[in-house]
Amino acid sequence: MRLTWVLVPFLAWVWAQPTHTVAPGDTLFSIARRYGTTVEELMRLNGLESFLIQVGQVLRLPEKLQGERVHQVAPGDTLFSIARRYGTTVEELMRLNGLTSPDLQVGQILKLPAPSSREGSPQEAPQEPKDQAALEDFDPESPLVKAVLRYLGVPYKYGANSPLALDCSAFVAQVYAELGVVLPRTTKEQYRALPAADSLRPGDLVFFSFGGKEVDHVGIYLGRGVFAHASSYGSRVVIESLEAPFYQKAYRGARRVLQEAQRP
Repeated sequence: MRLTWVLVPFLAWVWAQPTHTVAPGDTLFSIARRYGTTVEELMRLNGLESFLIQVGQVLRLPEKLQGERVHQVAPGDTLFSIARRYGTTVEELMRLNGLTSPDLQVGQILKLPAPSSREGSPQEAPQEPKDQAALEDFDPESPLVKAVLRYLGVPYKYGANSPLALDCSAFVAQVYAELGVVLPRTTKEQYRALPAADSLRPGDLVFFSFGGKEVDHVGIYLGRGVFAHASSYGSRVVIESLEAPFYQKAYRGARRVLQEAQRP
């Protein structure tokens, strides 16, 4: 009887939790973006130690906050116009909604920051974002980002270097080859050939060590705290958060590609 008293409230709580069943093609990044949360929060809620998920797996989602302010994207809306309207910044909207790109879809629901005492109504004169330079550190129209997006979803295979499959260093080399920049083939060669980057900026190569002291993985930093890479865990090219504990633990530094890519 006592066991029943304990289990019934517990099961009622579990059933009340919002969940998502992993479908083919899902990644933690795509799920986080769909539900307006972050990869880190999904990993914390579900006790995950890596980004690898399985089809059919049921993931717990964050509970919706009471009194949460939201905005439904209308035709013509941009993150910048929405930020101006509500007296916030593009960075804050992207952080709240787990976005890594400023692209929006009509009908999409965006979380809004809690109103402050200084914030007026949405119809009042908008406030300029304080850090205008930060708005420019992620350019979805840049040749680099466009090249990266063409590879999203390409399967990962160790040692591969083709349009059908590639590994992490091949992905980096192929992206930069499209921009007219020749890079060494392997992760270690890329790390040794390029100068260190004191502070991250889009286009820098970010390096990791998962198997020992030497670097064994590489990706391309895109800005906004995210990077693109051919992931052996995700088995394809993905965009993920560089700030995730899983990657921060293995992070070994960044290298700068000196030759600037020119627009065609």
